[in-house]
This record gives sequence, structure tokens and C-alpha cells, in this order.
Amino acid sequence: MAPQVRRSSEILGAAREPTTDIAINGEGNNVAELNPRFYELGRNHQRRGRGVTINEKLSKLRARGIPPDLHFPQQFGEVCGGHASVFKSEVTVCIRKGAPLRVMKRKDIENAFPGTTAAIWNFLRDKFPEISVGDKGYVMAQVERQYNVRRSRLHTTYRTTKRRPSDVAVEDWQWLIENLWTDEKFKKRRETNSRNRGQQEMKSLIGTKSIVQIAFEQNNLHTVAETEQEKIASALVPLVEHFALVLGRKSNHSWGVGVAAVNHGAQERHRLHAQAEAAWQNANDAQEHAAALQGEVLRLTEANNQLRDELQSQREEMTSQRRTVEEQSLDMERLVDQKLEERMRAYFARMTNSACVIPSSTSTCAANNQVR
Repeated sequence: MAPQVRRSSEILGAAREPTTDIAINGEGNNVAELNPRFYELGRNHQRRGRGVTINEKLSKLRARGIPPDLHFPQQFGEVCGGHASVFKSEVTVCIRKGAPLRVMKRKDIENAFPGTTAAIWNFLRDKFPEISVGDKGYVMAQVERQYNVRRSRLHTTYRTTKRRPSDVAVEDWQWLIENLWTDEKFKKRRETNSRNRGQQEMKSLIGTKSIVQIAFEQNNLHTVAETEQEKIASALVPLVEHFALVLGRKSNHSWGVGVAAVNHGAQERHRLHAQAEAAWQNANDAQEHAAALQGEVLRLTEANNQLRDELQSQREEMTSQRRTVEEQSLDMERLVDQKLEERMRAYFARMTNSACVIPSSTSTCAANNQVR
């Protein structure tokens, strides 16, 4: 179901239709009609919750002529200051009045409802003239965070009670149920995010104030860290004392650990916890050292095997050369014997020829003498 495009003037200027707090289930059926007695019993015993934020503090500040104390430090990119909560409350009012809910994602608002971003920016500029144009990115980032929080809380309400809040229009509530909260991709993404949050080892336990706001109230986080640097370096319980030195001590609370304040029993638990962490770190260091030694042993073993292979190769090469030399020596001996034998045969042949020639000459001379 494609969202209907509306003008930005209709988003912030037009009033919503009268709403009702009657619960509507996922199939669009009226819960009161399905079970009137149960619904009437629930209404009689229901506690009145917190009403819709109207941000009266801003009107009181303006009436007394006090300019809001707001800061947008670039290194943090988030609002802080003495009246940061007033600014965030006004952002909540702006989102409730002018931020459309009938979109799959926040980034689709401008395409489905052109001019919404500009309308929200102009609305906040009218409420806070102290904001400069250079702060627009930080302001809209705050709007985005609070818009996501609002949609998340509406989904939590739908999952737990199925009751539509009185400040949400019926058509918006039905659109969220039919198009977003029952979407398979949305369900899969929600399950993945929930599983990832369950795997977090350290959760934020410093309260509703942001770390940037706490740092501002402590007169600059970096200044406090520098002035307390020696105490931080010498703290016996770093996880507790470091938070306390930087963020300040709070009655019945330990910053960053979410347990009771630093009393004697808590200090003993923190000391034992610190010792356990140190032992765990030492065990990890020893394991890393053992792994490094094992790697060195493997390297030396590989080098030794390589040298052994090289020696074996040299031995085989020398054996091959020795065999070659022996074969060449045998060939030389055979060649010498062959040459010697050939020479002896030639010599004996010449001796035999010489012996035959001498008797023949003697008989010829005797015949000549007889004739005479």
C-alpha cells in the first residue's frame, strides 16, 4: 500500500481528526466489541499514564526572557547545555505533530511527504532562534534519533497491549500494523537487532542523560580528566573510580557498573572483581606467550626439517658423484687395458714377421755359394 503524498503545510498546520484510545488488534477488529466486559473492566482499573508532551518549560523560559542554553559541539555532534532537555522535548512535540508515520523507513519521508524536512527545520528555528544554520545537521540528527525512538515505542505498545495511543491517528495506527509491523523483513530485522543487543557485554547504565550532557555538566570532560589524571592513574578500582572521578559521585549509585554506591561491601566486591579481571588478563597474557612460544617452536622445527632435507639432498648428490667417479675410473681402466692389449698384439705381430724374414735370407746365400 503506497503512502499518500501530502504537502508540508498540511503536516504541521492541519489538526488531526479526533482520536480515540480504543484498542484495535492486528486484524483491525475492535477489542471492545470482541469482549466488552473485559474491556470495561480494564478501563475501570487502568492507571492514568503520562500525558502528551506539550513542553511548557519553553513557554516559561520565553515568558521570563531567559534564552535557552544550547550547544552543539562539533567533536560530539549532539545537543547539550543547560536547556538540552527543553530542546529535546520540543523536538518530541514537533515529531508528534508533523512527522508522518506512514513510511517504511525514516529516509522515505521526504519522498512520500515532500517538504517535511524543511517544515520541521523551520518549526524548530521558529521555536529556537538561537540555532544557527551551521547546526542544522546536528538538529536533524537529533530529530532522526527521536523519530526512531517514537516508532520503536509505538511498536512496543502494539506488541504488549495492542492499544492505540490517543495521540496516534487511527489510519496511521492501522497502516503501521498492516504495512510495517507485520512485514517479514521488519520482523527479521527486529529479531536480529534483539539478538545482537542480547550479546552486549557492557550496557549503558548512566541514566537518561547522554554522555555529552554529563560531560557538559561536569564543566568539560577533557578538563576534568586532565585535572584528575594522577588520581585516575593511581586508582585501585579503575572501572568504578575512573567514572566517579570524571563524572562525579552520585548518592547510592556507581557510574558504569549499575550497582549500589561505593560503600564498604560494594568496594570489596569491586576489589574482588578487579582482581578477577587482573587474573583473567594475566591468564590471557600467559596464553598469548605460550602461543608465541609454540609458534617459535614450530618455526624452529620447520627450519630444522628444512636443514635436514638439505643435508639429505647433499648426501644423495655426493653419493651420486662418487658413483659417477667410480664408473669413470672403471671406464679408464678398461680403456687402458684395451690400449695395452692392442699394443702388445701389434708388437708380437711385428716380432713374428721379423723372425720369418731372417731364415729366408740365409737359405738364399747358401745357394749362391754352391753355384760358385
